[in-house]
Amino acid sequence: MKSVRKITCGCLSAALLVTAMAAGPAAVQGAAAPKLNQTSAALAVGKKLTLKVQNIKKGESVQWSSSKKSVAAVSSKGVVTAKAAGKTTIKAVVRKKTLKCTVQVSDVKGKDITKLLAGKSYEGTAAINIGGSDMNINVMNITFGSDGTVSGSKMNPETMILDDFSGTYKATLEGKNVTVSVQTKGETFTEKLTVKKSDYSLLSAKKKVGENVLTVSVKEIKE
Repeated sequence: MKSVRKITCGCLSAALLVTAMAAGPAAVQGAAAPKLNQTSAALAVGKKLTLKVQNIKKGESVQWSSSKKSVAAVSSKGVVTAKAAGKTTIKAVVRKKTLKCTVQVSDVKGKDITKLLAGKSYEGTAAINIGGSDMNINVMNITFGSDGTVSGSKMNPETMILDDFSGTYKATLEGKNVTVSVQTKGETFTEKLTVKKSDYSLLSAKKKVGENVLTVSVKEIKE
């Protein structure tokens, strides 16, 4: 009887092993379901985004489509191109399953935000190594008037001194980058700032001070 039991157990073990091998590693470990690399996105008009279906074999068929082609179109390779302001859903059909990504498109190119900065004052500071010690120095002061005028001071990279200025300004927004164009009596200069908060209370910029390129923290002065 013992011999019969050993033979029976051996046959069952072999049968289970053969079945597992035939089913492949996916059946043993559980195959991951297909999914998109992202399910939501925000794009500016003219910008592109590449969506990818993960957990599928190379060359496996994927059908792409957009619910509103006028807002954003998608290519056969999952490249999304933003065309106009609005909202659309990009769909990827694979293995009879539909995957979705919601895309919000904004037309912010060259948007005039002069009025949004009016009445605000900012100061910009940067860390610089002077005499072996890191010091925070002021490299920028800007006050935007409600009537389109601007005044302040900015670092002169040659003298390391803040030079005063006054004049008029215009601010435009593209994506998260604000470009402030200042017209003074003697010159025109621009400051490119990156928005860190949607209310424009915290910005950042890169300034060249001497031979150093510094990242400047530009904060709104709250009284």
